[in-house]
Amino acid sequence: MTIKIGITGSIGMGKTTVSHMFKKNGVKVWNADTEVHKLYKIGNEGYNKIISIYPQLKDKKEINREKVSQLIKQKKIDLKRIEKIIHPLLALDRLNFISENKNKNIIVFEIPLLYETNADKWLDYVISVYCSNKTQMERLSERKNFDKKKIDYLLTQQLSIEKKNKKADFLINTDKKKIDIEKEVREIMKNLEEKDG
Repeated sequence: MTIKIGITGSIGMGKTTVSHMFKKNGVKVWNADTEVHKLYKIGNEGYNKIISIYPQLKDKKEINREKVSQLIKQKKIDLKRIEKIIHPLLALDRLNFISENKNKNIIVFEIPLLYETNADKWLDYVISVYCSNKTQMERLSERKNFDKKKIDYLLTQQLSIEKKNKKADFLINTDKKKIDIEKEVREIMKNLEEKDG
């Protein structure tokens, strides 16, 4: 049986860093944000369905996520309607990924809103990735188009890291050196493979 591990954590806490470490150790990773980006590209089903209800989001390349955020805040478009389009398409893509990797021991899913979308119900284990508030703010301040207002808004959309940590099976603190984080990743893999074996 393939072990399905979810990786979550608040914005800027190091989810993608941990996902890459699993990849580096030969594990296939499905990334929710990457798949949403693909669905938002012009010509894709997600793009076509969204612009059919919100033509103001029409673009030459892809649906602009910044514009989506602004229009949601201005109450000009409804996030729930967009989610109703995107979530079933994401679920289908995820099922295909599971099917394609059914012979693997472990597969990983990087899902920022893991608990918020009840993904823990179909996953076998969850890793919550966290760091200090200071580290988180330093990382976010280095990102493009991230001001305090945007960071605060995004954090209100997510379950607090304390709650995520309480619910998770494993915790990884990314304040540490990368070499130590990767050691933890390998320990989790070994632990689960032994448990499953």
